[in-house]
Amino acid sequence: MAYENMRSMFELQVSELEMMQCMYPNDGELEIDDPDVIADIKEFCAHECDEVAGVQRPSILRQISYAVNIIIGENLGIKLICDLPHGYPSEAPELIVRSSSFSRDSQRKLNEDLQQHIQESLNGELCVGEAITWLQDNSQKYIIIATKEDTEELVKKSKNCFTFTRLWIHSHHIYSKYKRRDILEWAKEFKVTGFSLPGKPGVICLEGDRESCEEYWHRLRRLNWKKISCKHREDVPLENGKIAELRKFTGFEEKAFKPHGMEKGGRDYHMDLGMLFKFLEEHDCAEVFKILLGVDGKPSTKP
Repeated sequence: MAYENMRSMFELQVSELEMMQCMYPNDGELEIDDPDVIADIKEFCAHECDEVAGVQRPSILRQISYAVNIIIGENLGIKLICDLPHGYPSEAPELIVRSSSFSRDSQRKLNEDLQQHIQESLNGELCVGEAITWLQDNSQKYIIIATKEDTEELVKKSKNCFTFTRLWIHSHHIYSKYKRRDILEWAKEFKVTGFSLPGKPGVICLEGDRESCEEYWHRLRRLNWKKISCKHREDVPLENGKIAELRKFTGFEEKAFKPHGMEKGGRDYHMDLGMLFKFLEEHDCAEVFKILLGVDGKPSTKP
């Protein structure tokens, strides 16, 4: 994207965010993922083209991401998560609605309808405010008011149809401290277990309910990556929601297996893949090593 065009897009994004801050000034109403990103983008926009030409600024290439907590009516609380691509508003933003007031199906339907509305009305204009207006006018329709019998049947059905998911994600590399932070924080937000392995290559394992894993993966791949893909997926239908019995990991953590090639302040480092293979063996998933990396795994010979 040309510098002037990128600056124009960023200026519009910042102006819209500032408008949101005026509309939702109270604590907890507007949550910015990383305020430093906004400061860096403003600095970028303040420079003339010839001053930034050829200068690599990885921090400002991160996307603006924030959430707006909205109360609709008397007791409907929803969170609108906004991830803005660099080309927004020329490109559509990624908007996701989450609320405990909706069933899984109704929440999925609401998100699909919101995306359709935004795509039809975008036309290169800022649209987060329009999305909020649409939610205020339409979100009540997605709350299912059920009788006691209907509720019991819905609970029974949801238990029988619950799906446990495990995703194995491979990235060309994971070096950025911001991405590494987001990977860990999002695991807490979505209540998934697994691990992340920074360096080159990067590996991420997610496990939990299907919706949480899919939303996490959807958000993760919106970040800027040289190359990232989900190499393997496991889906297991459950009865009675016994998810704990299928988990191979008890929490979510970042692993480090004797990184080599890392100099002070350097980025191009590799983990000991033999130790990764041993770690996978210990968690009864060694077979995924070849799926992720394309070679047979061998335990490390290093002490």
